[in-house]
Amino acid sequence: MDRYLSKIYKTLIAGMIIITGGCGKGFVDLIPDHVIDIGRYYKTESDIRAVLTGAYGNLREIYGAYWLYTELPSDNTQVFSENEGGQGEFDWLTYRSTGGVSGPWNQSYRTIAASNIILERIETITIADALKKQYIGEAKFLRALMYFNLVKFYGDVPLVLKELKTEEEAYTYKRSSSADVYLQIEKDLKEAQNLLPPKFTGVNIGRATSGAVKSLLGKVYVQQKKWIDAEDILEEVIPAYIFEPNLSKLFGPGNDNNSEVIFSAQYMSGGLGLGNSFALAFAPSKSGSSIVSQGASSFNTGTQDLYDAFETADLRKTAYLGVFKDGANPKIYYWARKFVYNAPILNDGDNDWPVLRYSDVLLLYAEALNQNDKTNDALTYISKTRVRANLPALSGLSKADTQLAIEKERRLELCFEGHRWHDLIRWGKEVATMQAYKTKYLSIDPRLSNMSITADRKLFPVPYREINLNPLLQPQNPGY
Repeated sequence: MDRYLSKIYKTLIAGMIIITGGCGKGFVDLIPDHVIDIGRYYKTESDIRAVLTGAYGNLREIYGAYWLYTELPSDNTQVFSENEGGQGEFDWLTYRSTGGVSGPWNQSYRTIAASNIILERIETITIADALKKQYIGEAKFLRALMYFNLVKFYGDVPLVLKELKTEEEAYTYKRSSSADVYLQIEKDLKEAQNLLPPKFTGVNIGRATSGAVKSLLGKVYVQQKKWIDAEDILEEVIPAYIFEPNLSKLFGPGNDNNSEVIFSAQYMSGGLGLGNSFALAFAPSKSGSSIVSQGASSFNTGTQDLYDAFETADLRKTAYLGVFKDGANPKIYYWARKFVYNAPILNDGDNDWPVLRYSDVLLLYAEALNQNDKTNDALTYISKTRVRANLPALSGLSKADTQLAIEKERRLELCFEGHRWHDLIRWGKEVATMQAYKTKYLSIDPRLSNMSITADRKLFPVPYREINLNPLLQPQNPGY
């Protein structure tokens, strides 16, 4: 594997310029050395490995902004800056088809395209059987992960499962139903789980494992409320991981790929262009050198509501959130200790983004158990994250109260990690929760008068540019 794959996708293909058509043979071959000719590529195992590395590399861009689409619309975080910029539309649920919603669409389909190339081209090259299975499993996992993001963000989306050879071919796709997209996600993950090992070591740490596949499949089932399927698959995951007892070792440089990380988008500092911008985005814009020295924007700051949701004895209240008061200014910033670290170079953070974490799996499993009328068992798994946080175990609750306990525990344990918004949507509580939040804090933050809270906000609009290029993507999502 490549030198930097001990923190995977540290190198990636910056881009592939595909040469098609042109003059016939018998003239001069004018293909520059830095251009990759599609006819000469995808011939060896190293070619496939390079494309797969590039697909992993795309995750750095995707999860570098994931908070924008999954935390900021919720009651967990807010734009708390003097310059809201393009983040305001996600904070106030005023998404525009010409705004920032194009990011996840483009980034996800770029990764899907790479996965499709691997799955199609790998059949034509000579490669050891074990490595072939591994690459296929990884490509299917990445494709499933991207389609899971897409279906949550946009609902019905084009389901592209092969390599596209021409631009015109891309414009023949209509949007497939969410149900069909979910079926394909499940198919990919079911096929991938037996192709990947339970763990990697050495330079391969960070690749998708069978545990990552099963965890994602369980999350997919939960989001669809397929409770029996979710319980069965998540039960397989839990024995394979060790619960990290020390909150101080869960996040930050030096703690990446710990015993609780199932899959993460990985970053590396060092001026290589492989770091993250979490400190710039999350740290209080007035923090100066007390928190970060290279700049801060407070684009994703914890809300008063999130801070108040933690009990006083909860160790996570100080482990997960920092409190910064701007001198005599009454403004208080609740910043994400999970992700804010003082990198010596701007946008060069080393800490990873946990896509799938053991605590997430435990709470998903508890939710499935409770929905399957195994409430006492569910309380056992909810209590694991509570006890670690210095809170008492739960017992004797009704099914309804246990569900409420799960909802609160997911909010607190997973804050800032990109789960809150789609949890609220799954529970059918996004409108009521955000309306209550607006009512409660409007007098304190008049900007909340901009908030548009309707049921259609659960989906983003399909980007205007995509519909303009391909009218078959119509009709637009309701409300836009």
